[in-house]
Amino acid sequence: MNYFYHGLAMGILCLLTFTARAQTAAGEKWWSDAVENRLEQADTNRAELTKALQGVAIERREGLIYLVANMPQSDLKTLSASFLLENLNLAYDAWEKSPWHAMVTPKLFFNDVLPYASLNEDRDGSRAMFRKACLPLIAEARTPGEAAHLLNQKIFPHFKVSYNTRRQRPDQSPTESIHSGIATCTGLAILLVDACRAVGVPARVAGTEMWWNMRGNHTWVEVWDGDWHFAGAAEPDAAGLDHGWFVADAAKAQRDVRQHAIWATSFKHTGDYFPLVWLPGDKSVSAVSVTERYAAKPTPAVVAAANAAQLSVKVMDAGGKRVVAAVTVMDLADTNKWLADQSRSETADMNDFIRFKVESSKTYRVVASLDGRQEQSDVAMSTADQLMTLVLPEKANVPFAACPTTPDAITPLPAKDAAALRKELDKYFRADVTRQAKWKFSTKLENLLAENESAVRLAAWNAYSAAPIHADLKTNFDAKVVRSGEYTSPYTVKPVGTRRAKGWPLFIAMHGGGGAPKELNDSQWRHMQIYYKDHPEAGGYLYLALRAPNDTWNGFYDDYVYPLIDKLTLQFRLFGDIDPDKVFIMGYSHGGYGAYAIGPKMPDRFAAIHASAAAATDGETTAKTLRTTPFTVMVGELDTMYGRYERNQKFKAEMELLRGGRTDIYPGSVTIVKGNGHSGLPDRDKITDLYPAVRNPVPRELDWLMTDNVVKDFFWLRVEQPAKQAEILASCRDNRFVLTVNETVTSATVLMDSRLVDFSKPVDIELNGSTVSRKFSPCLKTFCETLARRGDPAYAFSAEFNVVSDPKNKRLVVAPSK
Repeated sequence: MNYFYHGLAMGILCLLTFTARAQTAAGEKWWSDAVENRLEQADTNRAELTKALQGVAIERREGLIYLVANMPQSDLKTLSASFLLENLNLAYDAWEKSPWHAMVTPKLFFNDVLPYASLNEDRDGSRAMFRKACLPLIAEARTPGEAAHLLNQKIFPHFKVSYNTRRQRPDQSPTESIHSGIATCTGLAILLVDACRAVGVPARVAGTEMWWNMRGNHTWVEVWDGDWHFAGAAEPDAAGLDHGWFVADAAKAQRDVRQHAIWATSFKHTGDYFPLVWLPGDKSVSAVSVTERYAAKPTPAVVAAANAAQLSVKVMDAGGKRVVAAVTVMDLADTNKWLADQSRSETADMNDFIRFKVESSKTYRVVASLDGRQEQSDVAMSTADQLMTLVLPEKANVPFAACPTTPDAITPLPAKDAAALRKELDKYFRADVTRQAKWKFSTKLENLLAENESAVRLAAWNAYSAAPIHADLKTNFDAKVVRSGEYTSPYTVKPVGTRRAKGWPLFIAMHGGGGAPKELNDSQWRHMQIYYKDHPEAGGYLYLALRAPNDTWNGFYDDYVYPLIDKLTLQFRLFGDIDPDKVFIMGYSHGGYGAYAIGPKMPDRFAAIHASAAAATDGETTAKTLRTTPFTVMVGELDTMYGRYERNQKFKAEMELLRGGRTDIYPGSVTIVKGNGHSGLPDRDKITDLYPAVRNPVPRELDWLMTDNVVKDFFWLRVEQPAKQAEILASCRDNRFVLTVNETVTSATVLMDSRLVDFSKPVDIELNGSTVSRKFSPCLKTFCETLARRGDPAYAFSAEFNVVSDPKNKRLVVAPSK
């Protein structure tokens, strides 16, 4: 009897099914008014959607209704019936035949297996291809989590797809990624989600618009295995799901700040949206907030971990690519404490850095080494998370020379002597030029200079700084402008990080533009105000964005610029509380040309110089003058306009020729960025590379090839009438000056103090092969004169001699003659 009724019931079901299909074929509408409304929104594509609805099997109608009801508006107007039906049938087959079918509810199936796309990628219909390729790869898997982990391990090598920022776009479809062989985190996540769905694993894209520390966005994958679990696409962790480099960052996600929250995609409309960083404002992809599952609960252990300092390190080669280098982090307070690891390469996510847990309020030295190349920098930890970028040189390193103006510790003068010196110095610097020319300091004060030059240097600088002669400079400083003659340049300045013990380092940044309308140069100046990224972890500095004084082609590299820069740095030495041995100048394009001109003409003013997207100018730039000053250049391989690429290659060859086999001179480099044009160079973190440099105001070797008629001072040399192609080669060792001066030089002054010579001994002077011996004594008046002339404590010298032309034998001689 039971068999009879069972057979009857099956017969009726078959009849109903046949009837329903017959009705569908006849054009009968079986779907709801809500679905009908969606069809009306499809415009000319209504016929395709209707065809799909009429062709779907009855038992799979609910799935097609789900797709039509929730698909983005653009899909309503474009997707074909064949595309929808193929995708739907493959999804149902995968779900029904998977070993974990019972674990996946219809609700999960509809939202996280059935959908044909994750974000806004092209709809490429790759599910059949994925199913065929992926089923053999997961043959041993018995749970969706096992299957997803196996696919993450195997699918990317199988299709030869790897991480690379040179991908065409972030939101690539799987077909696009497989065809090109490269993708970034979003393209990789889309590919893995599609592979999972093709074998019946519920999967979705997850990500954040911006990490809590403003270090960029990231996208990954979530899969269902009794609950939602995560994995970095193409980053399988040996420990399985719920592990990855971004766990610590995700734990600091902010529930109440959309930008810093974590979202997972949903095909079903949710009233909220997934952040498509590449399409700002687009809300077409629905999402749910999953921040709660990632953000750490505020337990004591979590709070302690959140307050601990984390140092992230990125290492790049000279071409701008990330490389695997040995990285060590040493505690400068206890050099026996150090950490070591390897940096990440180009195949790692762009936000995946090597991370070290360190102590806040401590200073560390970070060293990266690879194939004999090395770069290092010190970082004062002051925040919970800091990033340091190290760029390795092309060849073996040339160390930065460092001989600061003042030693770390100065022996103070006796109080009575200090008071007498201060009183006399105040009088001198307040006197007019005529009185100063006749000034005589007492023997006792002269002796103080001989006995304690460092203390007298500081006292002289304090007296000079306090003199009322700087009123105009102070007015300009308060107005944030610098003036020289008829030229005026405004600037902006902001402090970054914490002031150093010796004062703020100063970074002068020059903008692009040049021969263009004022509006364009103004906009370029505004851009330079934020162009170089803030790096407070470097130790603190002032960032100054300088506006060119005009809108001409060579606004930053003409004769009027050099005294303007001198006035600017003097303002900040007097009123800006800066460390005069840590002044840097840099620029991009038009500003880069400025750095290429200013730096080699005035290297004694700077700790280091950098030029991007610019080149040397014939007759105006020489590498010879950069013997001890770090000078770095970055230019794109494809930046060939005005001969930029070729000129940089020539400049690089000149520097290497000058360096010869030595490693202690010409600490510069020219970085050629492969495949890059004029814009978009990876130089925005350049401040961290330059920061360790310290000016050496009294190097033992100089090569001053003059390229203008303006700059009169060069370290411890001075020429009253500079001329192009005049050249002085000079060295000072063991109380012996060796000078080689060409015929274009008619006179010159050589300055000295206790940093260069021992005044208790005679000084030998070899000039163009002839040697004389002289005895010198420190002179406080000379000390004050040179300080006032240069406005820089580093260039206060206590003795000098002159090189002059002897009219009798028509050659240069040392004066005085005895």
